[in-house]
Amino acid sequence: MSQESSIKLAVVAEDSLQQHRLKSALADFGCDVISLSPQSLELKGLDQDVAAWLLDLRQEGDLLEQLLELDQPVLLGFEAAPTKQDVTYPKWEKRLYGKIKQLLGRDLTHSHQGTQASLQAIENQEKRSLELTLPEDVHAQSGDPAQHIWVLGSSLGGPEAIKEFLDALPKGLPVGFVYGQHIDAQFVPVLAQVLARHSSFKLLEAQDGMEIHNGQVLIVPADRELIFVNGRVKLLDRPWPGPYGPSVDQLIMNVVDAFPKAGVMLFSGMGNDGAEALTCLKDKGVLAWAQSAETCASAAMPDASRETGAISYNGSPQALAEKLVTYIQAQQVLKPTV
Repeated sequence: MSQESSIKLAVVAEDSLQQHRLKSALADFGCDVISLSPQSLELKGLDQDVAAWLLDLRQEGDLLEQLLELDQPVLLGFEAAPTKQDVTYPKWEKRLYGKIKQLLGRDLTHSHQGTQASLQAIENQEKRSLELTLPEDVHAQSGDPAQHIWVLGSSLGGPEAIKEFLDALPKGLPVGFVYGQHIDAQFVPVLAQVLARHSSFKLLEAQDGMEIHNGQVLIVPADRELIFVNGRVKLLDRPWPGPYGPSVDQLIMNVVDAFPKAGVMLFSGMGNDGAEALTCLKDKGVLAWAQSAETCASAAMPDASRETGAISYNGSPQALAEKLVTYIQAQQVLKPTV
């Protein structure tokens, strides 16, 4: 987490469990959080160097009046926070993030300056992954409609992880990807350019009418929702629902709706985008993998999906590439011959 994108918040709650869960959720968005009870705040005083106050106080009184008179913005009142294992947690955390984003007027999952610096650093890197060999029994069919379709989702640290993953995949692997990255819309063309370097896969900005072909990665727009109609991209004249742009949750739902056998991979990122969709699809047999926590710049996003119990495999970007090649090889062997 860079200094430029980090933000300090104060949580004041009467219930200690609510304090803990609010602090934990805000930490998932990269925030530096001071967690206080009303009694400890009275001892420490209101002169705290924070960007905003989050207050969960059941009773009105002098303390509340003093807090509302501060120069920093104040957010009042919260639903009781569920446990991370609760099926309602992803939706609760997403609503919390939406309130914070509106209060502060900024997206905490990425920053303009941080994105620019990150993409520039990736562009200057040498290739880090060893390209895998295409198995002899997997037939190269680049350019044909994708036999296997996967959603890739990421946020902070995602582009570097996705690049390492794509660089490792062999040319001719019969798979196509739909990629949702939390990013300012203006950086999508640069993202495509940076990720294409060293990779045998073709990176494209998703446009109306496109199909997903083998050897392609369609990067979805950050500011317009994307669906598929008869296997082709359709961009809607509306933003993605919820606080994230793009919404990985909605992207997963839209892709699986069009391609029921599609898989999902979640990489490094802040927040919990993707977890709500996987919770909804848990009983539908959707295959979901995630980047291992120790290899992430920020593990909050894949960790949130792990909490749902929907993730069946965890690994580094290179390990995920190896797993995918092995999986596709097994599927080709199982595929009935005509």
